[in-house]
Amino acid sequence: MKALIIDGGQAVRSMLGYVLDGEGFEVRQASGPLELRGLLGQGYAPDIVITCQSGVGIDLMGLRLLKAHSAMKRVSVILIAEKEDLKRQMRWKEAGVTCWLTWPVTPEQFLEMVHIVLFDAPKKKKGLRP
Repeated sequence: MKALIIDGGQAVRSMLGYVLDGEGFEVRQASGPLELRGLLGQGYAPDIVITCQSGVGIDLMGLRLLKAHSAMKRVSVILIAEKEDLKRQMRWKEAGVTCWLTWPVTPEQFLEMVHIVLFDAPKKKKGLRP
């Protein structure tokens, strides 16, 4: 499975990437729209996209553009946001976000949501697939 993490913060990308890598995902990272455009231009097509609503990386317009790309129309997007950003849920949904989590999020909570989104089932104790 391929995962793309989009965030302006290297620490966030590294932490989320480490968790997904440990589950056997092929992880790519983009710090923002320019890197994202480069990956998509190379034909990269992830199975899931994870981004953060932190003011850096990708905004609602960027999400709409991402979902408009032919390779990304059916790709699930998980957004991780601050609690005070939850008032924007309808805008995120309209932009193509599949679901969202709020910071702080534990690796276990994050993986649980990834498995629910990808496999329509919670993560089992061992292995990537439910």
